[in-house]
Amino acid sequence: MEQGKRTQDFEKKFLASVYSDGTRMFVSNPTPELFETVKISIRFLADAPVKRVLIRSVPNGTERYDEAVKTKVEKGLCYFTADFKVTEYHMNYQFHLVCDDVIYFYTQAGITTYIPDHTYDFKLLADYRQPDWVKGAVFYQIFPERFANGNTENDVQTGEYEYQGAKSYRYPKWEDVPLPPEEGRAVDFYGGDLDGIRAKIPYLKDLGVTAIYINPIFTAFSTHKYDCCDYFHVDPHFGGDEALERLCQAVHENDMKIILDISINHTGIEHHWIHEEKPYYFKREDGSYQGWFDVPTLPVLDYRSEELRDVIYRGKDAVLRKWLRPPYQVDGWRFDVADVFARNNEVQLSDELWPEICAAIREENPDAFIIGEDWGDCGKYLQGNLWNTPMNYFGFGRVIRQFLGLPDLYLERNEILNAVPYQMTAEDVAGRTEEHYAKIPSVIADCQMNLFDSHDIARIHNYETVSFEQWKSAVIAQFFWRGIPCIYYGDEVAIDGYTWHDAGFRYPMPWGDLSEEGQKHLALYKKMIALRKEHSAFSEGSSMMLHAEDRMLVLSRFSEKATYIAVISMEDTEKRVSIPLSFVGAKEPVGSEDYFGESLKGQAVDGGYLFDVKPFGAYVFEVR
Repeated sequence: MEQGKRTQDFEKKFLASVYSDGTRMFVSNPTPELFETVKISIRFLADAPVKRVLIRSVPNGTERYDEAVKTKVEKGLCYFTADFKVTEYHMNYQFHLVCDDVIYFYTQAGITTYIPDHTYDFKLLADYRQPDWVKGAVFYQIFPERFANGNTENDVQTGEYEYQGAKSYRYPKWEDVPLPPEEGRAVDFYGGDLDGIRAKIPYLKDLGVTAIYINPIFTAFSTHKYDCCDYFHVDPHFGGDEALERLCQAVHENDMKIILDISINHTGIEHHWIHEEKPYYFKREDGSYQGWFDVPTLPVLDYRSEELRDVIYRGKDAVLRKWLRPPYQVDGWRFDVADVFARNNEVQLSDELWPEICAAIREENPDAFIIGEDWGDCGKYLQGNLWNTPMNYFGFGRVIRQFLGLPDLYLERNEILNAVPYQMTAEDVAGRTEEHYAKIPSVIADCQMNLFDSHDIARIHNYETVSFEQWKSAVIAQFFWRGIPCIYYGDEVAIDGYTWHDAGFRYPMPWGDLSEEGQKHLALYKKMIALRKEHSAFSEGSSMMLHAEDRMLVLSRFSEKATYIAVISMEDTEKRVSIPLSFVGAKEPVGSEDYFGESLKGQAVDGGYLFDVKPFGAYVFEVR
């Protein structure tokens, strides 16, 4: 009986140690050319009962097995490696681990004892062009009207115009508290502009930012500018086309990248196409324009119009092409409401249009970065030929927010579902994350834009129920998840705001002396960004979840050079956790304190590390 339990425990431990991915540590060239032969590796505990390892693929519809051979035993882990010829542009593969009396089948979704389908196979993309700059990148999202005023002469003035029954309003001082949304009506301005962003490039560089994503800048009457009036010109109150040219030049001179935001699903009701009566829109039977989510001021574009396709992306001087060219040469596009784009009841064109749009963009710039706004499961767009990433709410943002105790961004919209006071567990986090990442190629996983705040959702730190330690956990997770961290402007200085309306997510950036809380926020982000920049484990390394139980997570990032551990607890009492460091070839922490100076109370025991975690504790430390 006791012997049987020990056998079961060992089997469970061995299976949990099995690991491979598509990073350079396990694939000799993560972005191979077609017909190139690469080396693919897998590892597990050295005393595992595995006799042979086969890699199964199905090139041209025919089953192929490549046998891996034991290549090394290092730090208690055994590595098997096989030569693998890439004969298709999309090559799926899975591992078959052969033991005496069982075969274990290993995919990105984990291990089974039955032959799995191909949904979660490992995936290599031949001839895929991954922009070099994404390695180690740090995104910073800017809502331009509220970031910095670089030219007061182009400011909107109080009473300058009336839009949707509201007159424009100019705040007397940058430090003024925003009007309530029913008074501001999205035509209340502080004067933020593109020259203001340009002036703050030294600040962004000092923070460690490498790429900025800017909310819409094209001509529109509102503060948010998702109600575009003219795609071909930058709003004059942001400085016009010349200001964008100056900004792009300065960004590129500082070795940074710039991504612009656009909605090609709908325009504003004051767009000149409406006044010109262009046949570019959906109309109802009564002749009125069909609005996005029935908002009458946001008429939906109808891509059954060939002329519209030419204007937006297909033509030589199309909108999406223009801004990718000199003198601007922006580095990519973020597409607003990409999840609903070209999907209108009986007129379903999204599957036809996205390949054409993405191809047109990459025809102008093969390294252009494409971000689609989709808050849900969007794996079909993340297979290599379409988006580089969504706004990764599904695989990160929604998950970490709910783990902190906040309502899920979808469930809270439904009164019945929102009424259930369920507390997300660490097991939920692991399962939900796996569902996203296990469907996509590794090179796409490394591009995921991981955010937890934005112009559309309340800032985590503005919730009264969220402590600094909990917010710290969200930031740490942002750097341990596969992908690129994206900071929403002001999060790094504990910007003020409220949580019940989007006007509360768009306060003016505080440029004066920082509060005590702001200093703590800034110090945390600077340390995590430095860690990402200095250690390849974070920029292009592997990621393994070592523990997910109750309300505690243990994450790891590792490369051949170093291994880092993050412990994140939402438990309200001190807990002891056993971290299986043997799974990452380690035995103990390096030093007696973590990356933030926190004392590490623990001891090495039987391949693991028993660690006492304080209530709502958040730790980062290197192990050896």
